[in-house]
Amino acid sequence: MKPFAIYFPQFYPTATNNKAWGKGFTDWSLVANANLRNQWVRRAPLRGFYDGASPEVHQAQINEMKNGGLGGFAVYHYWFYTHQELNAFESTILERSPGLPWFMIWASEGWSKRWLGDSTSILRLTDAPTDADIGNHCDYLMKCFESPDYLRIDGCPLFIFYNLSHFSNPEAVLNGYRTAMRQRGSEIYFGHFVKNPFDVQYSRLVDVTYLFEPRLFFGMQRAGRSNTAKYVFDVLRSFLSEAAISRFMLLMDRVQQRGVTYDSQLFMLYLQSAQRASFIQNIQGLVQDVLSPGWNNTPRYSERFTAMGNIDAQVFAQLLLKSSDRCKVLPPLVNAWNEWSEGAAIEPCAYFESSYLDAIKATFTSALNPASRSGDLLPRNCSGER
Repeated sequence: MKPFAIYFPQFYPTATNNKAWGKGFTDWSLVANANLRNQWVRRAPLRGFYDGASPEVHQAQINEMKNGGLGGFAVYHYWFYTHQELNAFESTILERSPGLPWFMIWASEGWSKRWLGDSTSILRLTDAPTDADIGNHCDYLMKCFESPDYLRIDGCPLFIFYNLSHFSNPEAVLNGYRTAMRQRGSEIYFGHFVKNPFDVQYSRLVDVTYLFEPRLFFGMQRAGRSNTAKYVFDVLRSFLSEAAISRFMLLMDRVQQRGVTYDSQLFMLYLQSAQRASFIQNIQGLVQDVLSPGWNNTPRYSERFTAMGNIDAQVFAQLLLKSSDRCKVLPPLVNAWNEWSEGAAIEPCAYFESSYLDAIKATFTSALNPASRSGDLLPRNCSGER
């Protein structure tokens, strides 16, 4: 299956961000500042700093995805039970059939200024939604799932939770969503992202697990991301206030994030390691990869950045192909189409041009030609059994 790219919508002003950061703020502010100060290897879209609320821009981007050999896209969905944020791209694809498969990833966590070392909360997402909260959300989701281009697995819409650990009782929340969806006449393929080793405990609750690399690779290097650390955090969360938990998390950030650059070659060795293979084999349900062409969150974290060198475009395309071979049911995900503020974009770039899209298109065009391949690899851990 051709790779899908994650679409990041944080490129137009909103009332919430105007209040939190100043009128007109978008993630372009962060990218431009890092470029101006030469804090990283410069990145910027070839089309310039565009208006992320523009349907014309959206349509042009979808056309680029189609022409660039992608099989579809996944949209970050920002739902806070009280209201929705950053839904311009989502609205465009609901109003205009994109003609390209897509699905939703719910960014299931609150917004804060934590990445600046500030515990201030901007938007809170409850960690214990009521049945009414879930029902209202499902009413909206059903409208999305009715889109003719929405991706289905075995006839069921695919819906991914970005952060199940946000909820105080993830199993109860998932059961609530399953029940609400069945009441609305729909079975859903639920999935989640594994960004740290402790996230894998939730794979037994869902149908699909996406391994978010290189975030998982980074997490495996940090003691604070272990199962033991997660247990300690959950115990503390049960009796500390939200403000106290925020301060604790900031302290952990300061200890662990002091400007770290990882060698992309070490990451490549990790991808092929017995350690990772064993990790995957122990996960229940469908497993697929989220892969990034590089990583550098300097625009957000400044001197507390985490970075990894860029992966060669041809090598990156081959990594996606291997992921596609290993699990033919789910598309591998590229993080991201336009995550410019973390240096992980394959959208045509003013500096790297369209090298990643060109490589993906050439690699998958060749792979889909039966004469060009001696045989398909057997998918591993892809039975879908619970």
